Amino acid sequence: MKSEKKELAVKISVVVLSVLVVALAITLSVFAVKNKNMAKESQAQDKKYESALSEQDALKAQEAEEKESYENALSEKDALNEKQKSEYEKIISDLKKQIAIKKQQATLPSKTPSVAPPVAPPSSSHKTIYLTFDDGPSQRTPEVLKILRDNGVKATFFFVNGKKHNHYMKDVVAEGHAIALHSYTHDYKTIYTTDEAFFSDLQQISDLVYNETGIRTKLMRFPGGGSNTISRKYNQKEKIMTRLTKKVGEMGYTYFDWNISSGDASYPSPSPAQIVENCKRLPKSDSVIVLMHDAGDKKNTVAALPEVIAYYKSLGYSFATLNKDVPPAHQRVAN
Repeated sequence: MKSEKKELAVKISVVVLSVLVVALAITLSVFAVKNKNMAKESQAQDKKYESALSEQDALKAQEAEEKESYENALSEKDALNEKQKSEYEKIISDLKKQIAIKKQQATLPSKTPSVAPPVAPPSSSHKTIYLTFDDGPSQRTPEVLKILRDNGVKATFFFVNGKKHNHYMKDVVAEGHAIALHSYTHDYKTIYTTDEAFFSDLQQISDLVYNETGIRTKLMRFPGGGSNTISRKYNQKEKIMTRLTKKVGEMGYTYFDWNISSGDASYPSPSPAQIVENCKRLPKSDSVIVLMHDAGDKKNTVAALPEVIAYYKSLGYSFATLNKDVPPAHQRVAN
């Protein structure tokens, strides 16, 4: 009897344990399913979060690009404004310089002839003398200006870099004479080596004359003249003068030679009387361009000038300044 009860108790225990095992298994399965679902939900949320972060990063990147683009646009605008400002300042500076020169000219009554009549422009039926002076300004320039003023005569000055005498350029302009370019260095070895060397020198003298006078002249004369052959010494293989005489015209310059020379550049320096005689050798032309010099050593030119002017006046010539419409008296280019 005891044995049967014991056996029954064991069976009941087994059944209870089996039920517990089944319940536990069901519970574990439920937990496993819930965990799986939670894991899926977690992954989905992670993906949504990552997507949201990615969109946020994209928006930030877009904002950064837009900001950079805006800053670049501002920078370009500032640069453009600065460039325009610089250009306007340069224009204003140039205008102020020209105004200052005009004011200075207005305060020079003693430099203006008080009784001499103005020089009339030449007509096609009238004989005209164009006095030209190369290699100034120098200490001779004010002496030449006084003689021209006293005689009511205008002339044309072809400037070089006169260094401490450059301020006389303003006086030449103030007295109504024409100004033109000759050379910054007047060094044949420098200017006739290459085309580039020549035009660099020409630009330098152009800038110097502009800075001194406020005038950007396009009249010029080659050192040695357009027919010089000394340029061969420094440019033997190429016909440099043939090219240069053509190029200056293409660049808007008008170059002048001469059809009568005073001979004052000769060595040894001719006497005043000889200079006068040279100036009397007039060409068969009603338009006469006379070559003279107002360099520092040309005392004899200054001494001869009054008689030269008187001689031309006695022949009925009028005096005028060069301009781009005057026949330039070109000589034959030999190089």
